[in-house]
Amino acid sequence: MTKFEITPELLKEAKKAVNSAKYSATAERKKKAVDLLMELAVAVQNLEEVEAPKPKAKKPKAKKRKKKAVHDNGRLAKKTRVRRTSAERLDDRATKQSLERLFDNAMALRY
Repeated sequence: MTKFEITPELLKEAKKAVNSAKYSATAERKKKAVDLLMELAVAVQNLEEVEAPKPKAKKPKAKKRKKKAVHDNGRLAKKTRVRRTSAERLDDRATKQSLERLFDNAMALRY
């Protein structure tokens, strides 16, 4: 490991040293942790400064979509007609037939 270079190994060693010094401190562990942290601090100070990158153009936001209907159980609701009972279907058929008869009778009386 070369001095003044930040590497993943140096970061791992420093983290291990700090944790060992924190949870079971001895003079040797404290010294090792301080030395590694000082080496990291020097490496950070020696980094080259560069210009901040130009901000990228932002993409336009997409339009918000309408929320879909959801049942109580969390599933999406289907778009279906309410099913009529057999009694309602029979009643509708009888009404239609009676209206047809009335219309036919009215047309027969008219001519």
